[in-house]
Amino acid sequence: MEKKYVNKGFIQQLDGSYAVVIHPVNGYLEPEQLETIWRLSKQYGGAKLTVTQAIMIFGIKPEDFDKIAEELEKVRLPLADIGPVVRNVKVCSCEHCKRVIRDVTPLAAQINQCLAGLATPKKFKIAVNGCPNSCVEAQLNDLGIIAVKDGYWIYLGGKGGRQPQLGTRLDVVIKEEYLIDTVKRIVNGYIQVAQNERLAEVINRMGFLPFLRIALAWNSEGIKTCIGARYCKNGVGDVHAIAEHIVSSGNLQGNITISGCGNACAMDKEADYNVVVLKDRVWVYNKNGNMVVINGDQLSEYLRKNGILR
Repeated sequence: MEKKYVNKGFIQQLDGSYAVVIHPVNGYLEPEQLETIWRLSKQYGGAKLTVTQAIMIFGIKPEDFDKIAEELEKVRLPLADIGPVVRNVKVCSCEHCKRVIRDVTPLAAQINQCLAGLATPKKFKIAVNGCPNSCVEAQLNDLGIIAVKDGYWIYLGGKGGRQPQLGTRLDVVIKEEYLIDTVKRIVNGYIQVAQNERLAEVINRMGFLPFLRIALAWNSEGIKTCIGARYCKNGVGDVHAIAEHIVSSGNLQGNITISGCGNACAMDKEADYNVVVLKDRVWVYNKNGNMVVINGDQLSEYLRKNGILR
């Protein structure tokens, strides 16, 4: 098989022939696309709908791959991503459903464009739902998204197969402005820690909260945080926004931690400064354990005065 078709579109069948797997964007088909599918299925070996909102056309030989790919491209029918990659995103028919809370088809298309085809240790499935009816089974995918009144529920670690498992839901509602970044963080966190296993096995092995800490906490450019108010029901401080502000204000000359509540989950005695965010103030501990209390908007200036931010 040509390199360009590895994990892309063509799957060998029992009789040695191949099937082409097509994944229409968001599962919708236009008349000219249906006509092309009808013509190709008639020419080769019939077609089948799959549970992943894809279409398979059978009876194809390797020498026909390029010809079929060109035919499909003419009518904007993408080859499905297959194998150990982020699979094409599944989405419900919320654009037309009377029960919908929010039309999530643009969101699904955006996630698909950002992540589909990205190499992963095992296959990684994403499903996006426009209401809690969860018609495309958020709880049975590696990452499931459900639109609710104030944002989105996220489920992690679901799967079917021989040992099915329901996903676990984050205990906060994710705001829309953070959703795409959250999905990217989860996928990258999975790639970082997986050992030839699905996300369900990762969570079973290391625990749900330890995985969230790896995937969702800020840990770069000299700053380490907890998962913060975006992802933790105890959080009062948006540690990601604070970290972004510090990074945009200069270059750190050492290491700091930022905890989003009094539990101080990110605190590290080896850090130069440990910051604890409370409702109306910030505690800052230096390496000697001395503590000062300042307003949140004074943090960058405090770090600059103490020579750690330049």
